[in-house]
Amino acid sequence: MRVPVRSKGVMPFRPYFLGIIAFAIVFFAGAIFVSAQTTTDFAPWKDAKNIDAIPDWARVMLPRDFRGVTGTAREELLAKTLSALVDIVSDSEVVPATRYNAILAAGQLETMPGSPGSPPTAYPAALTYLVDLYQRADTPHYLQYGALLGIVRHAIMGLDSDQRDKVIELFLATVTSEFAPGHALPLEPEVWDWFRHTALDGLSALKTTGTDGKVVEELLLLINDQSQELEEWSRTYQAVLNREAWQRIRRTLELASKAVKTLGDLDYASVPNVDAGIMTDTFIRLTKAACEVKSRIIVDAIEQKEVTPNPAALREQIVVNLKTCVQSVVWGIKSGFLTARPRENSFYASLQNDEPAIKRLDVLMSEIAVLSTFFDEGVRERRSGALPGVAKAFKFDLAELRDALKKCSESLPDNQEKSRILDAE
Repeated sequence: MRVPVRSKGVMPFRPYFLGIIAFAIVFFAGAIFVSAQTTTDFAPWKDAKNIDAIPDWARVMLPRDFRGVTGTAREELLAKTLSALVDIVSDSEVVPATRYNAILAAGQLETMPGSPGSPPTAYPAALTYLVDLYQRADTPHYLQYGALLGIVRHAIMGLDSDQRDKVIELFLATVTSEFAPGHALPLEPEVWDWFRHTALDGLSALKTTGTDGKVVEELLLLINDQSQELEEWSRTYQAVLNREAWQRIRRTLELASKAVKTLGDLDYASVPNVDAGIMTDTFIRLTKAACEVKSRIIVDAIEQKEVTPNPAALREQIVVNLKTCVQSVVWGIKSGFLTARPRENSFYASLQNDEPAIKRLDVLMSEIAVLSTFFDEGVRERRSGALPGVAKAFKFDLAELRDALKKCSESLPDNQEKSRILDAE
């Protein structure tokens, strides 16, 4: 606003000063009013007509409502916000999508925002609520999964010691069970796999091997169970390749691969009681089982030409599945990629120089390197450099892929009895 001036002389100072004060009072009062207005009103969240707007509301709620709010005021606002979100989640009259977004928002609440080089601090009361909701038998599965995502986020940002063991048990119970614990009607296996993979993400984030190595022990049992299932498929696989069988084998191998990769995310620097022999047996068994079951699929595909899906598509699916598996096995050993040095906190680095398992692990990684090179470059006699700007193509057919998988499987020792023969040579 333009301040009028007299045509002659100077405007008296006192009225001008009072005008500044009046303007400041109005400005700061307005700022306070605007700030109060930006605190989320959760009542509209329950209105079904707002369903499309809820994700955006949830996304902006945390940075807008909590910006600059600290101390007691932040604690009070956190408690108020969590209470409002709990109310929405527990209201069965609210549409499921909104309830799901509310549970996700609860998992985003932070006691302290992050800063460069420092992650945010998650709100502990929200974790208590999420764990309780996840473990209730009457919680709808979509809310249970939303709660699990929030729990994993807390694990990534760091857990208080009094919550750590409880969350580890929750993750392990999810990972090692076929269906949702406590539910009368289980989920479809494909859907429950989402839960199991997400829980493995949580264990990776925590990095601990658990009390007395329990996390390692449970994951090894899981991997061996999946390997046994793959071995049974190899022995009893029906002549006709069907979609259901392929999907089951793929899911089994993906879960085992994720579990063995999770082993590589753990910290072995101060863990004296991990059985290196059992760990090594498990890595070898999974690699052999994966190669054998995929080789058997190829055999059946070749023999049953009239029912075989597109050979190129089948070849691609097998290679992608196996690449993920063998790279995960290497990560489980070294906590790194095939060509990298083992990380200082890895399982491999924790072994003593005279540990018999080292030689077997070296053989395993050597065979994986040969197989990985085959995946990328094909049969040795026909290898050539890739042309710039030309998309990479598979340089082998199904029969050659079958032979490479069979060779890898046969090159690996079955168990520690064979390793003693290897050591004696």
